[in-house]
Amino acid sequence: MTITAAEQPSRDTSEFFKGRRILAVSATFPPDIVGGAEVSAFNIARWLQQAGAEVGVLTTAKRKDETCAGKVERGMKIWRVWMPRPYPFFDFTRAPRWAKPIWHLQDHFDPRNKAIVADVLDSFRPQHANIHILQGLGYNVLPEFGKRDIPVLYFLHDLGLACVRMSMFKSTHACPRQCSTCTLSAKFKRTQVATLPRLAYCSPSRSNLDRLAKVFPLEGRLHTSIMNPNRYPAPTAVRSESETLRILYVGRIHFTKGVHLLLQAADELAANNNLSVTVIGSGPHETELREKYGSKPWCRFLGFLPHQEISNVMVNSDVLCSPSVWEEPFPGVAVHALSLGLPVLGSKAGGIPEIIEDGRTGALFVPGDASAIREKLRLILADRAVLESWRTNALAGTDKFDPERLAARIGALIQEVARN
Repeated sequence: MTITAAEQPSRDTSEFFKGRRILAVSATFPPDIVGGAEVSAFNIARWLQQAGAEVGVLTTAKRKDETCAGKVERGMKIWRVWMPRPYPFFDFTRAPRWAKPIWHLQDHFDPRNKAIVADVLDSFRPQHANIHILQGLGYNVLPEFGKRDIPVLYFLHDLGLACVRMSMFKSTHACPRQCSTCTLSAKFKRTQVATLPRLAYCSPSRSNLDRLAKVFPLEGRLHTSIMNPNRYPAPTAVRSESETLRILYVGRIHFTKGVHLLLQAADELAANNNLSVTVIGSGPHETELREKYGSKPWCRFLGFLPHQEISNVMVNSDVLCSPSVWEEPFPGVAVHALSLGLPVLGSKAGGIPEIIEDGRTGALFVPGDASAIREKLRLILADRAVLESWRTNALAGTDKFDPERLAARIGALIQEVARN
């Protein structure tokens, strides 16, 4: 997540950003991490620092005693605010069902949201704002940016503008249309977005952008897709070869991620094939899957690991599997893997097909089908040379994910919003 001198922005870009005050708005922000959006927010903020900008961050506190106003951390001014909610943003998976409707109503209409954010805007006086995760800070704060004519680049890391769950996915299947609650929510959000005179949207995948555009009007505003410019640490471990096919899963342990399908497929193959599955991550279905597969000799659960340790596990794996059932906007773990030359098996869902070159850097399969995963695994078990060709192609194509080039495109978009 750091940027070295060789990765600094160009001189022309630095001239535009030098001394410019830019506010990153994200309900969660490193070191507090829930998903990939806040990692992207941090990396973009660091790149802007290198370009000469003065970066501020508006985020939420997990506890009241963690609040701060303008505290300098890693060269950024941090406003960590306590929001009036039944529970903090970080506890959404553990919150009681009765509290969630109240939480969302407050996230839309509580006037205190506006007062809290207005105080930060008047303290930092940003000349531009990057909005990453607004849910948790309140959608009704957008007019405060409009009143001050602050140019806004709104990052579409998910489907939050269209869905209160931010995914248009419920239980085991994608929502075919918006429910009444999400329809009303989106209608309100449109009124808030309309108060921004200078606004552009940026999505990490074309798939996510297109899906949102079907239910939330983007026309009349600049909108584009640029992959998240995330930089992952180089491995400190040395790769060793193995006769065992080493399969890796990294991500939240939840049925929407399809990890249960991968384990089912591997279990069916393990009796007659030399393979192993390593699962990195945690989540609501971890206990259930550990009880079912954790004692099997081919399976191990490592829990949550930092990116550095993930890189070390990746370099000594043979294939990553991203078997998501839901349409992930941007599976950063697949980019992490491919940037290290680790081939990826992934489902044909969301932004995954935009990252994997089917038959060149990995393979795609029908989402939600354990037998489809099993057949792809059977293919590489039968012919390990396929994996070697995928590995070679992945290493040759890492420029596609170069964070400096991607960040430069985002920097150009920020300039365009400011001038429009």
